[in-house]
Amino acid sequence: MQIQKENSKESILKVAGEEFFAKGFKDSSMRIIAKKSGVGLSNIYNYFKNKDEIFCEVLASLLSAFNSMIEDHNRPENISLNMFTDADLQRKMIDDFVYLINQYRSELKLLLFYAHGSSLENFREEFTVRNTKTGLEYIRKMKEKYPQVNTNISDFFTHTISSWWLSIIGEIVTHDDLSDIEIENFISEFIVFVTGGWERLMDV
Repeated sequence: MQIQKENSKESILKVAGEEFFAKGFKDSSMRIIAKKSGVGLSNIYNYFKNKDEIFCEVLASLLSAFNSMIEDHNRPENISLNMFTDADLQRKMIDDFVYLINQYRSELKLLLFYAHGSSLENFREEFTVRNTKTGLEYIRKMKEKYPQVNTNISDFFTHTISSWWLSIIGEIVTHDDLSDIEIENFISEFIVFVTGGWERLMDV
């Protein structure tokens, strides 16, 4: 019985994902999800409270990946001047973003452009606020460790740079004509641009 219940839940999520990817959150129908998944409409509510909960579950892995990236940003080993020049550290940053885009391309497009009407419709703004706080904390920790660096940087500048990341990702996932190599080259260029800019701005 438990196996059947899990199979039904997975079927709902699979079909719902296909509907959301094709139509976005607002225009997806619970009736169609029920019909295509073979689970009665009333029975779907035994697994999920509403369409929004299904939507969040479909995007759960991507949201977890975003959380991990923010939480890892200010790890002690990353509070280092080597972040600006170390090729291996920059390579890891590139690989992390390439993986995120390749692994979650459809989910990213859904979250960033077709989440209207869901509890995630303000994800861009909320992520930027959180990312900004992380960036400001990073600057503070760098100053503690390296008193000689310049940290006279406006909060609004940090906020704007923080918002770039989702804009960059959004540009990539909406250009279906970009090859994997072109995506990796672009991200490599952006990482070099950003780290070089911060190195100059902090007078390292």
